[in-house]
Amino acid sequence: MPRRWRVGRGGTWRSCGDEGGALYGHADESLFTDPQLARDFVDRTGIDALAVAIGNAHGKYKGEPKLDFPRLDAIRQQTALPLVLHGGSGISDEDFRRAITLGIHKINFYTGMSQAALAAVESRMANRQPLYDEFAELLLGIEEAITDTVSEQMRIFGSAGQI
Repeated sequence: MPRRWRVGRGGTWRSCGDEGGALYGHADESLFTDPQLARDFVDRTGIDALAVAIGNAHGKYKGEPKLDFPRLDAIRQQTALPLVLHGGSGISDEDFRRAITLGIHKINFYTGMSQAALAAVESRMANRQPLYDEFAELLLGIEEAITDTVSEQMRIFGSAGQI
């Protein structure tokens, strides 16, 4: 039914987990997306994009994430779909660029945006500016911090100016 309204359908085969999935600096490989099973999942569901688990995790990483690029390439070859990377906050710029060349079309990085918003609030608090006096100004500061973060990520991803 979504195609009638020109809406894409995304699916996830295996979860990338949360910060617990990257406990002690490494992800649980038993949760990684299996390329063959991903192909079967895509064939059975007819989804338009697939979120993959390749060493990524939601939330803050407890160590440096190590993405399984050979697995990502195999998933791309097996599915021929746009791939989605959840848990993008904390992944290096270089790894993002490499993942994009291997089929990643969408990257989620909510934690990074959330951290930028919190830093804006903390900065205001450190300067002893009361929140209740200028709440709208605080919100504008949060919006600016998130906009700056998203703009920088779009530059890194190579998607700035694409729309």
